[in-house]
Amino acid sequence: MGARISRRRFLENLAFAASGLVLSRTPACFSQGRPKGRPDIVMYISDDHGIDFLGCYGNKDVRTPNIDALAKEGMLFTNMFAASPTCAPSRSVLWTGLYPAHNGCMRNHTVCRSDITALPTYLRQLGYRVVLAHKFHAKPREEVFDFEYIAANLPRNPDNPRKYRREGLNPRDVDAFLADHKKERPNTPLCLILGDSSPHVTWEPNKIYDPAKLQLPPFIVDTELTRKAMANYYQDITTMDKRVGEVTSLLRKHGFRDNTLFIYTTDQGSEWPHSKWTLYDAGIRVPFIAVRPGMIKPGSVCDAMISFVDMTPTFIDIAGGRQPEGLDGKSFLNILVGDTAGFRDYIYATHTADGKMNVFPQRCVRDSRYKYILNLHPERTWTTHFTKVPGIPESHKAVWDTWVKKAEINPQAASIVAINEDHPREELYDTQSDPYELNNMADKPEARPILLRMRRKLRDWLATQAETMPDSLS
Repeated sequence: MGARISRRRFLENLAFAASGLVLSRTPACFSQGRPKGRPDIVMYISDDHGIDFLGCYGNKDVRTPNIDALAKEGMLFTNMFAASPTCAPSRSVLWTGLYPAHNGCMRNHTVCRSDITALPTYLRQLGYRVVLAHKFHAKPREEVFDFEYIAANLPRNPDNPRKYRREGLNPRDVDAFLADHKKERPNTPLCLILGDSSPHVTWEPNKIYDPAKLQLPPFIVDTELTRKAMANYYQDITTMDKRVGEVTSLLRKHGFRDNTLFIYTTDQGSEWPHSKWTLYDAGIRVPFIAVRPGMIKPGSVCDAMISFVDMTPTFIDIAGGRQPEGLDGKSFLNILVGDTAGFRDYIYATHTADGKMNVFPQRCVRDSRYKYILNLHPERTWTTHFTKVPGIPESHKAVWDTWVKKAEINPQAASIVAINEDHPREELYDTQSDPYELNNMADKPEARPILLRMRRKLRDWLATQAETMPDSLS
């Protein structure tokens, strides 16, 4: 299927063939099917699909029938967190098991350190074929993220070309690849990452939604243009959901479903204010659904707190390998098989910048109830692509300008605009009573013990990342 093979991978294959590989164990839950019992792994990762915008997570308006069906077939995770709310840092964590400060990709569109090891190398050394299709967004490719690559691009619409993204993942190319793999390498376990570019902007023009009937999240200012933009976002999600259904049908067609762990997730939250480029839950808490016939209980729900930093260790565990030393993450295979319910006591995440945009660095720690956010430059007015970028029809600056105008006469709109633009040094939220993190408790006397505990937790974690708290808080 035209996948390139680098000199680095060729040498790895020689070493693997010469020395053989001793697997630490083969998990009993994966003992069916192919010799040695190791399953295929297929991860469908969309782009900017906020957790608030799926039917199976409670949204009654958006139409996501294929993803909702996956939740009925497998396990829905309620507390999966990206380690960064921007594309390249999030994906780099996902595929290295290292936080941004350790893998080197702190800012969006930047490059990881070339001396680290990533998922393709780990799994190839365990005998897997490791392939990525369509959306990549992690560097360096040759030295670190050396996936076999399939472009799998849908053709551009010449009458309405997209700004800022390609059209989307092409299931026909996935179909051809699966057929080829099944024919040419039937005994080689496969790890296939399907990176869709939806629903990243520019969103598809709305065809099926009535903007007036949509229920908006409380962090969104209700204007006519907002509703049109939200309908476009929903349309893009629904079109992407159709591709998810096509891919799962292809897996059945080519005999991959029975011995395959299938995962649906996204890289971070939606490209709306108070979401992407922020450490609020709308920016880092992501949808995550895992399906594995005969292993994962259908219709199950997992409330354990898990981070994307745990994904690479889990894939290694599934493949039967020993855990490498020095990773920040740990395997949650026991969660998948239902052997345990708890996992992490605290979640950590960072946001630094996105080129010259969104330069408002934050660090956070979250437990099962409280979220503490440290703003490293509170003197700056928060701006993002959404507030600054013109020229995207029915989206971004055009929508934001309607929020600012409404804020002149509407107190609720003014509050939402202020929450987005002005951030104190410290923010503290009770995510149970305030799930959208709109009521900062950091200056409340009754919350002082919680603030000190969470501040201390973040300080200790930052020390492991070669960072420190501001002097005023140390």
